[in-house]
Amino acid sequence: MRVVLAAQPYLGGETSNYADYIVFGVFQCARCVSKLRLLVEDDPIAIWRTRLLQAFDGLAANAVGYSV
Repeated sequence: MRVVLAAQPYLGGETSNYADYIVFGVFQCARCVSKLRLLVEDDPIAIWRTRLLQAFDGLAANAVGYSV
């Protein structure tokens, strides 16, 4: 994932697609149930996750969970 996300903004390329949402679900689940910080800020996966948290007017970021 890191190699792909270092080269493009989403797993699907320039825009998010089904693959992005499926993988993001795992990270969102972890964010909602655990205080453990999984990624450092400059990790391509963390940057990608932030994009998806902010997508759709921040819908995912507004879910009950721990700060990322």
